[in-house]
Amino acid sequence: MAKNIVVPAIECKQNNNTFYTTIMTSDDLKEVCFITRRNEDNDKGFQRLLNKSRAKDIARYLDEKKGTIPSSIILSAQNNVRITFDDDDSELIFPRVKDSFLVIDGQHRLFGLFESSKNYKIPVIIFNNLKSSEEVSLFIDINTTQKGVPSALLLDIKQLAGRETKIEEMQRELFDMLNQKRSPMTGLLSASKSASGKISRAAFNEATEVIFKAGPLSEHRDINIVFKGVNNYLTAIEHVFKISKAEGAKLTKATIFKAVFEIFNEVLNRSLQEKGDVKIDSLKEILEPLAVLEYDNYTGSNKATLNRIISDMRYELNKYRESLSEDMF
Repeated sequence: MAKNIVVPAIECKQNNNTFYTTIMTSDDLKEVCFITRRNEDNDKGFQRLLNKSRAKDIARYLDEKKGTIPSSIILSAQNNVRITFDDDDSELIFPRVKDSFLVIDGQHRLFGLFESSKNYKIPVIIFNNLKSSEEVSLFIDINTTQKGVPSALLLDIKQLAGRETKIEEMQRELFDMLNQKRSPMTGLLSASKSASGKISRAAFNEATEVIFKAGPLSEHRDINIVFKGVNNYLTAIEHVFKISKAEGAKLTKATIFKAVFEIFNEVLNRSLQEKGDVKIDSLKEILEPLAVLEYDNYTGSNKATLNRIISDMRYELNKYRESLSEDMF
């Protein structure tokens, strides 16, 4: 094995900083890279804990799905290594020294490479002569100024890549129908971003997944039938909310919207059993007990609030059902 690592590189200068853009193999990176984690080194550590499951997922993505990782690993050369840039040959040269390059960004991608069965090449950015404080500042800048793509946008464009699951495809079609046709959600759904007073595609998919995985509509592959059932249900819910006269009783509140769909299957099943259909009037009659809830008291968007709404809704629905059973005897 060669004593030195020699890689093609481009020198880049921005303001007072110089760094090198290059390509290295995962085997070479494994020999020279190291991590300082906060839980292991309280004085100098700044990286988060490694999620081993995520690293293994990245390895499977590369090996089994033949995926690509085009984004760069960012490293900082340490004092125990001397790097040389050959301007004439556009090469970066440095000795093969253990723990000589600190990982600033990309630890999960890097460990995913280490977990994989192949020796991959990957883009790498190398900083030199950084102080410890500058390394930490660079880590903070990378993780505060770079924002991920909104999940709503990723869901919105999945069809363009042919990567939608069957459920996601039906959710997209239902989303568009509810937003564009006459329904309680017309114009109140936001496809590619979060918007105030609207339900995002991400929140919509999270809420409606239950109706495609179980319940009376889960076996239907005709989206028009699914739309009619959901539209009738939302129309009945909207009627209940108007009776309640509560300001917080709105389908455009994400927690309310999610809670409404958590009880969707049980309400439709009950309507089919007791009324023989899922028409709006039948659903209204079953759902009307929910009008007594104090929707203005459900504040916040955390899981505890969501669970409380769902629990209260089920209590009112079941209490009403029990009173009917008692009247029958």
